[in-house]
Amino acid sequence: MIKKPKFIIKSKLPIILASKSETRKKMLLQTGIIFKRVTSKIDEEEIKLTMKVKNINNLAKRLAEAKALDVSKKNKGAYVIGADQICVGQNIIFSKPKHKEKALKQLIKLNGRIHKQVSAICICYNKKILWSYTEVAKMKMRKLSIASLKRYIECDLPLNSCGSYKFEANGKYLFSKIEGNTSAIMGLPLLPLLNELHKNNVISYV
Repeated sequence: MIKKPKFIIKSKLPIILASKSETRKKMLLQTGIIFKRVTSKIDEEEIKLTMKVKNINNLAKRLAEAKALDVSKKNKGAYVIGADQICVGQNIIFSKPKHKEKALKQLIKLNGRIHKQVSAICICYNKKILWSYTEVAKMKMRKLSIASLKRYIECDLPLNSCGSYKFEANGKYLFSKIEGNTSAIMGLPLLPLLNELHKNNVISYV
């Protein structure tokens, strides 16, 4: 009987994930890729203020690149992955709520409406951007009662999630329709990332 390997992807070169997101960390771990995690020290709010751009895709891309470049400066010889996610609907950016009251306010605004999750990723090597990618998912939230939204918040505590829901947990049940990849909704478009790492011979398939 042939023993199957636990993972089919092998890391060949040093990889760093420049993100403090536990969801992104878990997603990358599930591929079998070996990596370190180093959080960037950029000021995201300052970049948002200085970028006089209404294009959310460009903003997400700029933030992902800034995170990767910041970590790459101090990690020579490593392929650094930067990522950013922006939740937008009704011309409003829905940031991480941090507390339950704001989470409820955001979910009420999204309730029964369509919004988008914009996810951007970037790979840097020795302070140079090798590749950037942006993917958009379109999502329709069910029309739910305020009581249901409150119970959801108590269930998942989505206080550090853009849009005030954890799609990787019970948040996915809030939606009646999605258009796009779930990995992009969760903040790390995996297939494009794996394709680029493989293309650059950073990973291989065993």
